[in-house]
Amino acid sequence: MARTVGIDRDEVFETANRLEAEGKEVTALSMLAALGRGSLTTIYKYLDAWKESKPVKNPIVQVEQPEPVKTAFATAWRVAAEEAARETMVMREKATEEVNAAIRQFHGALEAIAKLEADRESDADVIEGLQKIAAEQNAENAKLETEAATERARADELRDQLKALQSDRDSAMKAAAELKGLTEALKDQNKQLMAKFGGDEKPTKKLKP
Repeated sequence: MARTVGIDRDEVFETANRLEAEGKEVTALSMLAALGRGSLTTIYKYLDAWKESKPVKNPIVQVEQPEPVKTAFATAWRVAAEEAARETMVMREKATEEVNAAIRQFHGALEAIAKLEADRESDADVIEGLQKIAAEQNAENAKLETEAATERARADELRDQLKALQSDRDSAMKAAAELKGLTEALKDQNKQLMAKFGGDEKPTKKLKP
């Protein structure tokens, strides 16, 4: 079975940039649809590299506090900042846990996808092996059918030869029977002649020396 052509890093980067320029969402599934082939595991790997290669857009907003307000609200600002820092820390820890859980699920999904793709490749190898065995078996069957046809032709030829030999044997036996009958008839005639001429003959006298 023919294997699909793999994808490389440059092709993934180019496709991702094109989708982004078109205002489309750049995801593994949209990349797979745009590429028309490839492995999700490979697409995820190169897509992560593409995202890391993009410049991070962090706009810096500078807030200038009015001078009259700085002194009056210094304490409140500090307390609010500390409270916000604590809340931010809690939210950051919670977000970190959620991100870690999502990453674990993501890697679990990647492992499942990799296993499915490996099973698909293994199935393709099995199918290819079975197709090869089937082709060899078909060739062997064709060879056996040819040999069987040759043997049948040979058997028909031997059968015809046997019939011819049987016919010759029957003819020979018939000729032998006719010859035997003719021989018996000649023997009878000979006996009759011997009997006929043998009775009239007189014994010949032997001459003395």
